[in-house]
Amino acid sequence: MEIRTDISRDAWNHFMASSATSPILQSWEWAEVKAAQGWEPIRLAVEDQGRITAAASILKRKIPYFGKAIFYVPRGPVCDFKNIKVLDFLLETIKDEAQKHKAIVLKIDPEIEESDGDKVGALKECGFKVQKKQIQPRATLFINLEKSLDELLKSFEEKTRYNVRLSEKKGVKVSRDQGVEIFYSIYQETAKRDNFLIHPESYYRKIYELMGTAGLAQVFVAYLGDEPIAAVFIFCFGSRVWYMYGASKSEHRNVMPNHALHWAVIKWAKDKGYKIYDLWGIPVKLDPQHPLFGVHRFKKGFNGDLKKFVGVMDLVYDPIFYYLFDQGLKTFQALRSLITKGKIEDSLGE
Repeated sequence: MEIRTDISRDAWNHFMASSATSPILQSWEWAEVKAAQGWEPIRLAVEDQGRITAAASILKRKIPYFGKAIFYVPRGPVCDFKNIKVLDFLLETIKDEAQKHKAIVLKIDPEIEESDGDKVGALKECGFKVQKKQIQPRATLFINLEKSLDELLKSFEEKTRYNVRLSEKKGVKVSRDQGVEIFYSIYQETAKRDNFLIHPESYYRKIYELMGTAGLAQVFVAYLGDEPIAAVFIFCFGSRVWYMYGASKSEHRNVMPNHALHWAVIKWAKDKGYKIYDLWGIPVKLDPQHPLFGVHRFKKGFNGDLKKFVGVMDLVYDPIFYYLFDQGLKTFQALRSLITKGKIEDSLGE
């Protein structure tokens, strides 16, 4: 076995897309998106007899003023977690990189279900500890796109089926649009109405520039006549499609444009041969007071399979600085929420 840092974009994406989870956040392009936001990508691949057997797209973030950094591997690393030899080899290489870059912690959140004791146990044996604070959603719903359209529609909850058909009767039309201008204009209204923070338009432009041109991102817009009234921003990679961002105007919500959008995405994804539509983010515990409870109520109508992943796991390299940084970050995030929303809450909380 050897570590490679010079893997080409095509070879990297082929390995990631061909893996069981095909994580979009481990794609070459996603690291480039984050690079534009101040993260430094570090790509490490384990190669055995000319074949990649494991890989990690690490995002490095410097901690201002202290000369330290954090390592984060979103939805990774990608490997056989039961193959201890390969896992240890990869982690030892990451540890060597961490020493070079003065990283205090390695954060991962691989797509491992919390009930998978073997894989979770293997990571714990390597020193990882499960964290409560999440970066990506820990729970989601998978729609099986290998079913026929008739089977899918019949599997939806009655109200969801009704709303899909109602949107058609009301004349809602869905198209794939180029660019993010229409999406973002609606997204701003959605964020203001539902009181959540969004990135500036330049962030979504960069995603579309880097990922849309590579065929890894699409924007679907629902129209009533000539007026755009709702939109979704999706990612697609390997065998999967992810619903990442959704937006809708307050006006015309009675014609159910969001149902029309997801039905259009499902039909498009099936036509392209994708196997799973990941609805990306619901509460782990179904509390009516949770900020995402309404989102869950909408998503569960499509009758996807519930998935609960292990979530963020930390491998600490510098215990003292890690504790100080962790406590300071929690305080900052709580204060930011209090200032911007008037309350301390976290949509990724349990």
